Amino acid sequence: MKKNKFTKISSTLLLSQLLLSAPIQILATEQQSQVTDQTVTSESSVATSSEQTVVETENTTDSITPDEETEGTTETTESTESTESTTDSSQEIETSKPDTTHESTDSSASTETTSATKPKPSKETKPAHKKPVKKPAVSSKPAEPIRSVNPDPEATIHFEKDESVETFIRKIGESARKLGQENDLYASVMIAQAILESGSGQSKLAQAPCYNLFGIKGSYKNKSTCLNTQEEGKDGRYYTIQAAFRVYDNYEESLADYAKLLKNGLTGDRHFYEGAWKSNTRTYQEATKFLTGRYATDSKYNQKLDSLIETYELTKYDEKENVTLNPDGFLVPVKNYSISSHFGPRSNEFHRGLDLAAAQGEPILAAKKGKVIIAEFHPSWGNYVVLEHEDGTTTLYAHQQEYHVKVGQQVKQGQTIGYVGSTGNSTGSHLHFEVCSDASLAQSKLIKPETVLFK
Repeated sequence: MKKNKFTKISSTLLLSQLLLSAPIQILATEQQSQVTDQTVTSESSVATSSEQTVVETENTTDSITPDEETEGTTETTESTESTESTTDSSQEIETSKPDTTHESTDSSASTETTSATKPKPSKETKPAHKKPVKKPAVSSKPAEPIRSVNPDPEATIHFEKDESVETFIRKIGESARKLGQENDLYASVMIAQAILESGSGQSKLAQAPCYNLFGIKGSYKNKSTCLNTQEEGKDGRYYTIQAAFRVYDNYEESLADYAKLLKNGLTGDRHFYEGAWKSNTRTYQEATKFLTGRYATDSKYNQKLDSLIETYELTKYDEKENVTLNPDGFLVPVKNYSISSHFGPRSNEFHRGLDLAAAQGEPILAAKKGKVIIAEFHPSWGNYVVLEHEDGTTTLYAHQQEYHVKVGQQVKQGQTIGYVGSTGNSTGSHLHFEVCSDASLAQSKLIKPETVLFK
């Protein structure tokens, strides 16, 4: 009996425990399910938020125009593979970011997308550092003009002597002297302008085939060329424009046209340049000051010209040089020379002429007026010219650096026909000068040059 009663009590206790534990287990299961649901919902929300952030960021970047400031704007086009790689990439970009105004800057600092992509299990992956892609700066503003290289208006301009400039002066000096005397002009100013305007004959306009030393615009004998040039504006800045410039056959034509321009003035105003004439000035400084703003727009034009005249002692070309001809009427074809070889037998050969050693670029003058019958290159004589004179005699000028005459051209005595050089079979800068009794140039017809030059 007692056994049955004990069994009933045990069953009752077991049933009670079952009844009590079931709700607790169900409640725990439900709570666990809710936690799982919240986690999934949270992850989904984060993913959605990340996608929205990416879209909004891309839209913001695309809407930026090149003229707006975009510093600090980010563009996330690719997700990185780990939080660490994202941070490294961001730091690299920030460190190397240039200081710009019209350029967009990409960045990988956004961390919302760091868990969106998982590494591939097939191979080990390394963090990808995405280089920022800069958008080109576009501006509708015009390009800035070239500024003056000398910002101090009181600064003194000075030129150091240069051998190439001295060579150029020798080329045009005597022609400038002659034109200055004939046209009431300062040869010193003329030479200084040629140096400044042509870069001592090195500018494209000053070289063959243009030979324009002064930048004179327009056309000469219906010949011109179109080039870019810089002009100073009223604001003191330099602007590049395109203009037509005159073309000449040689430096002498350019110098003569310059003298004509300063004497005849402009169309409708023939007195435009008369303030630069010798008769209207006391010094060359007054002439250069008058030309500033008239001949050239450079506000420091006169300072530059004055400095060139002083540095290279150009006032010596303002003085008239007396040339005495010998009885036969021949002129020594170079001014500054020394005799390096005479006419006649020399070693195992016969020297056909007289060698006058002179500096490279020294002007070669016509010994007598005549007609050009040869102007060409010869393997031995180099660049050479032959003139035929009225009495039937001929003169030959060899080893020239360059000649400035052409066949058929009439030249005056003392006119520059070329420049001393060392072309052909030559061991140094000099002029080889020959005189012949006729146009044959035969050795048997040659005349000793010393007999007609030095009497």
